[in-house]
Amino acid sequence: MIFVSEVAFCQTKADSLWNVWSDSKMEDTTRLEALLKHGKEIIKKDTDSVFTIADIGYQFAEERNLLEYQSASLVVKGKALYRKGSYVEAEDTFNEAVALGREAEDSLSVSRGIYGIGSTYYARGEYETAIEYYKRSYAIFLMLNDKERMGDVMNNIGIIHLIQKDYENAEKNLIRCHELYTEAGVLKSAPLNNLAILKSRKGDVSGAVELQFEALKINEKKGSDYSIAYTYMNIANTYGQFKDDENYLKYTQKSYDIRKRIGDKAGMLRCLSGFGIFYDKRKEYDKALGYYEEALLIAEELDRKLSISNLLLNKGLIKLRTDQLEVVLVIINQTLEINRKLDNKKGIANCYYSYGMYYKKKGNYDKAIYYINKAMTLAEGLEIEQTRDFAKALYQVYSDLGQSKLALKNYEIYIETRDSVLNLENQQDVLHQQYKYENEKRALADSLNYASQQQINHEKLTQSKNQRTALIIILGLVTMFTIFAINRVRLTRRQKRIIEGQVVELNELNDHLEEKVIERSKEIADREEQLRYALEASNDGIWDWKVKSNQMTFSPALYTMLGYAPYEFKEDSIEIQNRIHPDDLKAMETNSYLDLILQSKESNLITEARLKNKAGKYIWVQIKGKVVSFDQEGQPSRVVGTFTDITSIKQKAQDILNAVMKTEDIERNRISKDIHDGLQQTLTVSSLNFQKVRKSMNELPPEVIETFGTAYDYLQKSITESRSVAHNLMPKAIVDFGIIKAFESLIFEVDKSTDEIEFEFFHNFGEHQIENQQIKLTLYRILQEGINNIFKYSKATKIDIQLKNYEDIYMLTIEDNGVGFDARQVLKEGSGIGFKSMKNRLDAVGGFLEVESREGRGTTLLIEINKKF
Repeated sequence: MIFVSEVAFCQTKADSLWNVWSDSKMEDTTRLEALLKHGKEIIKKDTDSVFTIADIGYQFAEERNLLEYQSASLVVKGKALYRKGSYVEAEDTFNEAVALGREAEDSLSVSRGIYGIGSTYYARGEYETAIEYYKRSYAIFLMLNDKERMGDVMNNIGIIHLIQKDYENAEKNLIRCHELYTEAGVLKSAPLNNLAILKSRKGDVSGAVELQFEALKINEKKGSDYSIAYTYMNIANTYGQFKDDENYLKYTQKSYDIRKRIGDKAGMLRCLSGFGIFYDKRKEYDKALGYYEEALLIAEELDRKLSISNLLLNKGLIKLRTDQLEVVLVIINQTLEINRKLDNKKGIANCYYSYGMYYKKKGNYDKAIYYINKAMTLAEGLEIEQTRDFAKALYQVYSDLGQSKLALKNYEIYIETRDSVLNLENQQDVLHQQYKYENEKRALADSLNYASQQQINHEKLTQSKNQRTALIIILGLVTMFTIFAINRVRLTRRQKRIIEGQVVELNELNDHLEEKVIERSKEIADREEQLRYALEASNDGIWDWKVKSNQMTFSPALYTMLGYAPYEFKEDSIEIQNRIHPDDLKAMETNSYLDLILQSKESNLITEARLKNKAGKYIWVQIKGKVVSFDQEGQPSRVVGTFTDITSIKQKAQDILNAVMKTEDIERNRISKDIHDGLQQTLTVSSLNFQKVRKSMNELPPEVIETFGTAYDYLQKSITESRSVAHNLMPKAIVDFGIIKAFESLIFEVDKSTDEIEFEFFHNFGEHQIENQQIKLTLYRILQEGINNIFKYSKATKIDIQLKNYEDIYMLTIEDNGVGFDARQVLKEGSGIGFKSMKNRLDAVGGFLEVESREGRGTTLLIEINKKF
């Protein structure tokens, strides 16, 4: 009944807040306050809904220009992203909240955003940066005299000092946190729980448990099942630290039961992970895997990426220890991808270490050394236990390879870090013994003498029995050894006679075999040398893909082509896929260049794409691939291919195209100028003379006047058409007034010529002008060609034209509501001459064209040109 009433109360509170938000008669700020408080009420149980609430609040505040509430909405969204484990996105959202808070001059919004940023760095293990942000937020909370939030900051800084084993500062901050909560008149158990952890690490177990039960009373007084379960978990961890397995399991189970009852899946995840780690340490791998799997389902449901990565890695390490290597690599790949997205250095280091141990088991020592060294480098400044394990692994690998200097160097690192860890573990063992002693001292005090006498008698009896047993065993062993030795001598003599006969035969066969082996080895060496020289001369990067296992191997040349050291990035199709230029991926019309090979009728591929190198620039490569083997069902099982750098070839083609387009525009400009300065002036002079003659023609016969009038009209048409031709060849508006005036002039002239089509033109250029003449002409010619195509084929009644100025690009869109066409078919067959012209012009300035059209649904042209051309 207590549980139901608590849930009902929480639900009633959340519903009440939602009702306030839904009441449109309320003040806007009152409604927004209620909406955001509603989000905070449900964030622990329904994180997904909080995103929607935050977006609603942000949009509502934006429409009413309430900057402080826009910032507050982003803080709520950032917290939801944080709980999801999306720390980088959360940091970006908090930064945006800070910017809006500063614009609104709202100190509370700024401090809450800064506090949120600190939490994202804390979650990623970047503790010093987290403390810097926490201190900045504390300074603002102090100015606002917000003691509760000051306490929150002190609590988080105290936790970081705990992790860093700086117990003196941890205690100062946690005590100050408790004082601030008391001064603010709020009941919070967090500082007591964390002080209990501190006491347990110092060996004061009774003091730790006493604080935790004090925290439990606070949570029971508040009626918070969530906090009670949290405290139970802390009590369990205290017992677990001192190897009291019975109490650890007891209180973890209590915590899990409450969390399951109230539907706290995040808490259930922590408990199940704890059970898994407990049984993993005891090497009860089946039980551990069961708990890990159950926890993983919840983590995936909650989209807790950090938890997913930790659970996957724990699974992978168990598989590695039990030699189930076929699934290990897939698990580590998944884990590494998650940790990279989270920017979790500790997790990435563990993944590299796991790669190294996997390759060591596979006998590939080069890769083992490469990955463990990467893990070692990344682990510097993180946890000392990581450095110890990595150094030990390197020492073992170098020892196996006989590289004594490197083995010794890593052994010294291992010993140094091991001793540091052992000192801590020895302290814990001493504390553990003291803890056991304190618990058992009273029970043993009354029966100490009796137990001692019983122990002495038992030891004497055991010693006597052991002596007799040992004598019998020794006699038996001597007898068995004697029998074994006699049989061994007989067997050895018999085998010696057989071997001597076989040696004679083998020597004869060996003489012939050695000749054949030498001859065959020479042939193989010659072929390998020829192949190596050919590959070095071509400088092609080779890749080899095993389709079913999805394993790939790259040659060193592939890495150097992209500016990397050999094996600097993972041998994975995703690594290459992520480097392909987005425009080229669109052109492929598939998710992967590998899919193109498998879908090809000839089972091979020759295509071109741009790849990003280490410097962040794109190079052109020719991608070739061919299926070289198939499985029993006729499906491709292995694909081999090459990457060839064709950047210089592409650059030459680009230069030629630029020269052609430039020459064409120069020639157009020349012809336009000749028409304007020559032909138009001649026609204009003729027109003026004709006008003078026309004034004195009244006395001429009517048929002469009519003939003269016809000639005069044609002369005026010639003047108009020559002006139009000159304008089309080189629009004067572009040269005199810029691209916007040229667009407006062209649209105005076209709009005058028809009553059937409505034009709309939008731009955001303001005072901005395009300086590059070739880009201006390209955009103008494409607009001309686009409008011309619409007039010819579309039967449209409306044309929307937009020219946008963004930070890095210019974007032109031309959209009509006409009959449309099959864009993919026209572009594939190359039958659209207008589109060819557009594509050629865009290629000359490094631009991009996308055509979207379907029959009956109109057409949209999207053009992008990089400003840095």
